[in-house]
Amino acid sequence: MSLTRRWAALGAYVAVIYASLPFAPRVGLRFLRTGPGSWVLGPGLALVALTGAAALVLVLQRRRAPARAYAALAVAAGGYALALSWLRAHHLERTHLPEYGIAAWLAWRAIGPLVPGPLAGYAAGAALAAAIGYGDELLQSIVPGRYYDIRDVGMNALGSVLAVIVIAATRAGVRRHEVVERESGAKFATHDSVP
Repeated sequence: MSLTRRWAALGAYVAVIYASLPFAPRVGLRFLRTGPGSWVLGPGLALVALTGAAALVLVLQRRRAPARAYAALAVAAGGYALALSWLRAHHLERTHLPEYGIAAWLAWRAIGPLVPGPLAGYAAGAALAAAIGYGDELLQSIVPGRYYDIRDVGMNALGSVLAVIVIAATRAGVRRHEVVERESGAKFATHDSVP
């Protein structure tokens, strides 16, 4: 996927988040009051997180990932467990974690190739997604029926950081290269690229 398309995907996702500000809570509360909704935003989200963590451990084992990948995954799992536990009485607020996890993944894919080194790419992706989350809260301060909440700013940032930790863990030990055609027609692997 080209860099332009990655930025377009991030922009479209942010536009959907921001455009949904006036009505998202009403829709979310209606969904939460249904049987599937109360399960998805209650025990279902924890089950999805546990299943995802188990699947990621299998991926790391298959790749023979280094110990630091498992450590990073354990840190992320602990962060998600604490956040979900803290929000156990506020099921609708739990949506901040996956919402800004997706934003972080899209931000990392867009900005990662523009910064030197993978660690800088992860940090830039998390920072950009957290900034998008901060913008979300700032806009809420002017949307009728919504309000700015510093706890939501923190939850958006936490969702961004935890997602980037998971991305880094799953990519540990994996190197991808761009192939560049030289004048002679030979192919050479150059620098790391973000898939």
